[in-house]
Amino acid sequence: MERLTGLNCKECLRNWRLALGIAGKLHLTEYPIPVPPKQVIIKRLYDKHDLLVDESEKIRDLMLLTIDPEFRKDFESLGPYELMQSVEEKFQKPVEEERARIFKRLAECKLKEGSSIDSHVLQIEEYIGELHKLGYSMSQESSVNTLLASLTGKYDLFIQTYRKEDQKKNLMEMRPLLTLYESLLDRHSSNGSATSGLSPVKRRSKIDPDRLDMS
Repeated sequence: MERLTGLNCKECLRNWRLALGIAGKLHLTEYPIPVPPKQVIIKRLYDKHDLLVDESEKIRDLMLLTIDPEFRKDFESLGPYELMQSVEEKFQKPVEEERARIFKRLAECKLKEGSSIDSHVLQIEEYIGELHKLGYSMSQESSVNTLLASLTGKYDLFIQTYRKEDQKKNLMEMRPLLTLYESLLDRHSSNGSATSGLSPVKRRSKIDPDRLDMS
């Protein structure tokens, strides 16, 4: 199980609940251990309480093992319930703020004129990877749509061809396709003297769609 480091709070909490649920111990994280009665009225009541405390301490120790040593000392005196609550309070808000920051940077990440398409795709992949670490997994389709939406107008023909052929590619598969298209654009622009009188849209349309093999 991956250790809790702060940014993976959501995933760690989910793993805890899953593991404890399978072990039949999830109830120990759902409420605090009750205080024992001040007077010994029924011995069995005390025995049950001691058993609950012992079981909770074992579960707490196992949970602590999955917390990064940097943060572990902050939770050592807590029971499973308090530990779960404290982890959510300490890490969940910062994680949500960091996730919002990455989403904003991803939305603002647009291909700049003259920039390498390969580097741009890698940047998009990096942001999506960071979101995954923060507990948000973007689907393959959404990832590709985000990439396509970040491209400049000179990639319109590529996007139209991709949509027309109803391709289902992931980001890794998109990189060589976009790199090929970029090379076609560069080759086409090197022959710009023959089309210098045309508008940018018409010059782009001179690229043969049949050369865009997306299979």
